Parts: sequence; C-alpha cells; structure tokens
Amino acid sequence: MSKWKVYLLGFATLLMAPLGWLLCGMPEISDFLQLEQLTGIWTGIGAEYGIVFGIFMLIVTNTETARKSFSVQHQLIRSMQLNIADILFLSLCAGFGEEILFRIAIQQWLHPVLASVAFVAIHGYINPKDWETTKYGLLVCLFITVLSYAISGEQGLWFCIAAHASYDFVLFYFWGRVQGSM
Repeated sequence: MSKWKVYLLGFATLLMAPLGWLLCGMPEISDFLQLEQLTGIWTGIGAEYGIVFGIFMLIVTNTETARKSFSVQHQLIRSMQLNIADILFLSLCAGFGEEILFRIAIQQWLHPVLASVAFVAIHGYINPKDWETTKYGLLVCLFITVLSYAISGEQGLWFCIAAHASYDFVLFYFWGRVQGSM
C-alpha cells in the first residue's frame, strides 16, 4: 500500500471526529472534547492500559491458529511499510476519530456493550463463520467495553483516546515488523 493511501486512511479515520460532533448537535468544542481532562492523570493511565492490553493480545494471539486467522491483517499492515511516524499518525487518528464517533456520539443511542460489539464487528473481529477470529474479537470487546464505560466515568474521553491509540500503536508496530509470529 502506498504512503499516500496510508495517510488518506488516517485522515478518513480522523474525520469521524467531526461526524461525531455533528451527530451530537454541534456542542461547544471545549466541552465536547473535554479539553480540561487532556493533561490529567487518566490520559496517562489510558495510554498504559492500551499498551498492556496490546501486549496481552500479542501474547494470546501468538499461536499458529491465530496467525492464520489474522494473516490478512498482518499482510495488510506489513504492506503499508510503516515507520514509527506513520504508526503514530495512524494510531492517533484512529484513537481520536473512532473514540469520538463511537464513545460520544453512537453511545447516545446504543448501550455501551452493544456499541462495543458493533465497534469490534465493524473491524472484522466478530465472524460467526470463524470462531478463531471471534474468540479474539471477544477479548477485544472486553477492552472496548472498558472504554465504553470509562467515557462516562471520571476517566473520560482522553483516557479512551489514549488507550485506543496506544493499543493500536502496539499492534501496528509488532504486526508490521515481526515476520512469522505476532
């Protein structure tokens, strides 16, 4: 995949944020983005949570069966030939755009667990015809469900964004570099 397509993908994901803002009725930006929480302790804890869960997923999916189940994702990520800046960009775009759209906007209409399942299913990790992929998708559901409840707790939006971005960073980094294993 060419670099311009990689960055186009990142920008497209980032555009989910203004879509979420529109779906919420265009509230005041500082309130909508919970900017007062950006530099709080929960943002750092969210980043740590994402890293730990990302490493956990690398460990539990490091089997022959899991490598087969995720071979398409691994090949796609490797084809992008991502460097650290690319990985950081894509991870931040996904963390920011997807969390705003799903946690703030879509969760207005869906229960947090349903929003979590929808989020994981859209990413292709729930497949009734592929139990191997689905069982790992259920683990991802656990991660996302924590975010779904954290958004309305004291942890807030930036915990969710940091957790999502750091989780993606771990997976992009290792899946894009490690050949033959996860």
